[in-house]
Amino acid sequence: MHLYQFGRIKADLATQKNELTQLGFPTKERTLSDLARATFALFEPQAHGDAATREAWANRAVDDDTDLATWLATDRDVIKRDNFYNVALQYLGFQPRVDFDQQHPRTFMKQTGLPYQDADINNQDKFVSAVYLLLNTRTVNVVTLIDALAAKGLLNTLPERFTFFNGKSLPTFDTHQIIREVVWIESDLDTDGDGQRDMLEATIIRPRVTDKGVQVPALFTANPYFHGTNDQDVEAATHVPEPTLQVKAAGTQPAATDADWHPEQDQLPHREVTDTTKTASVFGDEPGIYSLNDYFLARGFATVYSAGVGTRGSDGLRSTGGPDETASAVAIIEWLDGNRRAFTTRTGHTAITAWWCNGNVAMTGKSYLGTLAIAAATSGVPALKTVISEAAISSWYDYYREQGLVVAPGGFQGEDADVLAIDTYSRQQAPGDANRVKAKWESRLKDISQAQDRQHGDYTPFWDVRNYRHNVAQIQCDFVSVHGLNDWNVKPRNVVKLHEALRTVGSSVHHKMFFHQGQHVYLNNIQSLDFADQMNLWLSNKLLGVDNDAVNALPDVEIQDNVEAAKWVTTPDFGHGTGVTNRQFQFGTDEPTAEFKDESTAIFNAEHDTSDSFERQIIQPDSPYSAARLWLPLLQADQDVVIEGTGTLHLRVRSDAPTAIISARLVDIGSAFRLQPTASIVARGNYPLGFDWQYENTLEFAPQKQPNAAQLISFSHANLQNPVDGATAVTVNPGEWVDMQLTLQPTRYHLPAGRQLVLIVHGADMAQTIRPTATPTITVDLKASHLDLPFRNDQD
Repeated sequence: MHLYQFGRIKADLATQKNELTQLGFPTKERTLSDLARATFALFEPQAHGDAATREAWANRAVDDDTDLATWLATDRDVIKRDNFYNVALQYLGFQPRVDFDQQHPRTFMKQTGLPYQDADINNQDKFVSAVYLLLNTRTVNVVTLIDALAAKGLLNTLPERFTFFNGKSLPTFDTHQIIREVVWIESDLDTDGDGQRDMLEATIIRPRVTDKGVQVPALFTANPYFHGTNDQDVEAATHVPEPTLQVKAAGTQPAATDADWHPEQDQLPHREVTDTTKTASVFGDEPGIYSLNDYFLARGFATVYSAGVGTRGSDGLRSTGGPDETASAVAIIEWLDGNRRAFTTRTGHTAITAWWCNGNVAMTGKSYLGTLAIAAATSGVPALKTVISEAAISSWYDYYREQGLVVAPGGFQGEDADVLAIDTYSRQQAPGDANRVKAKWESRLKDISQAQDRQHGDYTPFWDVRNYRHNVAQIQCDFVSVHGLNDWNVKPRNVVKLHEALRTVGSSVHHKMFFHQGQHVYLNNIQSLDFADQMNLWLSNKLLGVDNDAVNALPDVEIQDNVEAAKWVTTPDFGHGTGVTNRQFQFGTDEPTAEFKDESTAIFNAEHDTSDSFERQIIQPDSPYSAARLWLPLLQADQDVVIEGTGTLHLRVRSDAPTAIISARLVDIGSAFRLQPTASIVARGNYPLGFDWQYENTLEFAPQKQPNAAQLISFSHANLQNPVDGATAVTVNPGEWVDMQLTLQPTRYHLPAGRQLVLIVHGADMAQTIRPTATPTITVDLKASHLDLPFRNDQD
């Protein structure tokens, strides 16, 4: 176990005393022993009264022979450091003899990454500093000790207002007194063509103290799934992977026009206002869906959820990432900032403002939710002060297509933009409402199906307007991105290309990035990292103006190692800068060319494989797909190396057919107990989000219980007719050489000594591409091909 803590900031003694005093902690008593007794009494907030406190103390050991109650009963001029930290570790949730040796508590603390003062305590100021540091130290249950004590009632006597400790907001807000309400925001859209502005439902969850004049910031999650999904319809609409790869006409697809970005619509009248109120008319009965939002609700941040245009309770139609969905999210932010109107009912005329909001908004969420956060940020809307997006799409082409191919998101073979539109069109679940726009929805869906163009897979204007990276120059707010390095659903290319786009336009935006070893998951309850605490430092600065230097205090890039469990490293950038060098791999062989016949679909059917089993089998040294691939050894590692960044594969290939799928996989070969890509539960319901509030499971990425022989590092796919990018197709004459460039998914991969790095070149990918029945023979000119890979040379 290692508990990393990047969210703790340094404070001088005067600040420490001031912050402790505001919480009711003593900083000066008659004697050191008196100070210790008064302080440790506050460490037992669940104990009401002296007798209960002494009983609690008696359950904690100072050493192998003495309990805390007995030890505190004796006056002393010096507190031995090991006595203090034996007790401290127990308050942090660790057990003597199980987790640590009471003869050497600091040895365990050093191994676990816990901070300590390496000296005996011989005066009250040193004791105050030791206590302040301890309260800001992480417990085994993810949170810091001050948060753990707050969950037991330590802060219940404080006023219900923002209280900051070590630069972060404390859980001083009563989660038993929450206001849940629904309003409808008037948009500029008319996506259902009824001549009226689309009204957008939003659910607000805010502290009741806001009714007494306390203004709070808002965490807004644009969640298209908030009101449910249409699973049966999705199953029926999911595409069967096509058996034929179409031959294309040569040419370059045009970029989106202004009309694509801003479709013409009639001038829309504003709704008449006949009354105003501060009281909503509808109770918000939908629960929150993100525990990080719930964590911050206890700390005074309101939560706002809106499913957006075309969902149950709102007007309009879905478009899967189109400009209207961006405008839908922006409208909510503008209302929170007082710059847009809302009403107490969907069709009524009583207006309501976000009078309780201080005008500062952050967006949160994973996947489609985080995607809309990126989209809204590219609008430059002033009230959006920061974004915390996780596993988010920055270009929908990179989600559903790749270099001229239809490529499904991992785990969802056959899904496409039209399928996702169907899935999120929850307006359909209110049949009386849906019937009124049935014909318009069917027309919209037909348009999406045609425009997405599954026949060719090219980068068309449909995808161009869904590429948010075009507008990164308009982003005004600092950004946090979280992504799994094993996320083959929303692939890592999305976050890295966003980061590179910000660099390209010379943006002054600070972009903090977290890369974990998981798949398509949240990060806030991973035990080894203080993600929630870091975000508390970040949001306290961005939304509440706390001068905690969060931008400089937090690392720019935090990356979880793939070899050692619970290990995180930090870098100043990802895949660039000092310490990163490129290495070129030639495909050394005595043979100038190599070929394979792409019989992947036939083998897949004969083996009765699934997408998952194909992904396992294609990378094995001994595989039923061996004849349908090239196996190109690159490196036998004689020492540990770290790949970091985006690899580029240059291939000269020819096919005996006018088209073909070319896929590449970078693989780690060698038997090992690698980390599982799905985090395991360390403890159930032990991570407290506030006092008598919600609890979350604690998770960690653990080694597999059985060794495996191969691990996918990265991959890429391309249509032979699109040798460079998705927008330009060329004519392929059978038997003629084509020079291709394939961009691998970005990665950070620690390859240990003794393992082998291998490149696999093959054809169709049964898990992600279509499944052609044709069996072209692919020949690779090995002498004219190579792989460029970036390596980090300054990382332990």
